[in-house]
Amino acid sequence: MEGFTNNKQIPDVPTTNGTFSALESITSPMGHLPSSFIRTAIFIIFLLLTHRIIRYLTSELPPRGSNLKPLPGPLSTLPYIGRIHDVDRNHAWSALHKFSRQYNGLFSCTLGGETHIWVAREDVAQDLLCKNAAICSARADLGSYPGVTKGFKYLPLLGYTDAFLGQLGPSGPVMNLVPPLMHLPEWLVPGKREVRLRQEREAKLWEGLFDRSKDKYKKGGYPKTYVGASLESKDGSTEGKLLFENETEAKYAVGMLCTVGIFTIAGPAILFIMAMILHPEWQEKVRAQIDEVVGDEMIDLKHSPRLPILRAVIKECVRWKSTVPLGVPRLLSSDYTYDNYHFPAGAVVHVLDIALSQDPKRYQNPSTYDPDRWLNPTSRNFKAPLTEFPRLKGHHIFGRGKRACPGQDLAEAELFVFCGNLLKFFTLSPALDEKDEPIWPDPDKWTTNVIGGPLPFDCRIEVRDKKKLDMVEKMYSEAFEKNI
Repeated sequence: MEGFTNNKQIPDVPTTNGTFSALESITSPMGHLPSSFIRTAIFIIFLLLTHRIIRYLTSELPPRGSNLKPLPGPLSTLPYIGRIHDVDRNHAWSALHKFSRQYNGLFSCTLGGETHIWVAREDVAQDLLCKNAAICSARADLGSYPGVTKGFKYLPLLGYTDAFLGQLGPSGPVMNLVPPLMHLPEWLVPGKREVRLRQEREAKLWEGLFDRSKDKYKKGGYPKTYVGASLESKDGSTEGKLLFENETEAKYAVGMLCTVGIFTIAGPAILFIMAMILHPEWQEKVRAQIDEVVGDEMIDLKHSPRLPILRAVIKECVRWKSTVPLGVPRLLSSDYTYDNYHFPAGAVVHVLDIALSQDPKRYQNPSTYDPDRWLNPTSRNFKAPLTEFPRLKGHHIFGRGKRACPGQDLAEAELFVFCGNLLKFFTLSPALDEKDEPIWPDPDKWTTNVIGGPLPFDCRIEVRDKKKLDMVEKMYSEAFEKNI
């Protein structure tokens, strides 16, 4: 060990039970281990890897004697690991979108020993996720997010808020490449400790926020919130009795609402600001209709039927740049056949939303931001009446089948009220450099999250006039006094 220690004596470390060598703490967290134990651990790891590789080699094959074809897709250049090296974790959807065009909207590939099926065709997505929802509605498990597939802590979307492909990549947790390692102790799998610490930080955050709101609610005078609703259910309210079984479940449920709400609303809202800056002509069209219809009132849902242009620019935002480009993964629980192709049980299925959003057969000039596609009766995307359409609910960004987003109405309402009032009271324009030249935001600079949005950009948000400034200050003061 002299080479390892660089010929320097490693000092003993005092403990309550005497001393031990610091070298011991480096080589073994549990002290000296017998060589037989180490050999056994290595043998177990070897068996787990062998089992995993055998599963990988046989999982995609159609049943013997059948005439079914395996799904097309890029060949795995690295056994077991697959094509992870082809997928840029910062722009994972770019490579997958390219593959979808190459393989006619349907392909499979191996990522970290798992079969992933990518669907970029409406007919396949509808048949698999709606007509056969019973076999394709389970959540895919992920080593770095234990509990995603069971229990009450994780609702259907949370397990995918991090960059899924990034997590599966070589720089992600090793448990995702070799899931059986999750069954080994932490000192053998350091990444497992990181998973535990992340869960502890998450629990501390949600429990702390819940307890703080709980204290305020019990003192009285606090607006009714989800926390208050959960406390009322425990006090015997029939209305909320079936919501939560215990306080821990309530804490995670409320925390999940906040987390998912942030991810699902923030991305489209920031994207709306970017679109209005890049396309000021649509900003003016929306504002003119708002001034005509709403007057001096705050925009409310009651104004929705008479503000089709506002609804169109919002819908075109999420169509133009999908905030869920890779879709939400689902697990195929049994074999499935479509168009004589074999879909193996255990595969992770993704509906590639970026491919649907950029499909020229569905949308004319898909890379162009054009809200008129929803308003012009001659457009293939037009739907009457304009008092009801266009609307966000039912858009493919929310998914489909049993795992479709349950908060579509809420997301649609929040974006309508936020975006409408933003344009009613403010003007949006690009930031200026030292020469007073506009600095235009880049719509292709995107976050790596599965539920994403534009990277931060500078802009100017200015109140339209003195009258609207007074209204904004008054509303802020009233909200502050009510502690909203």
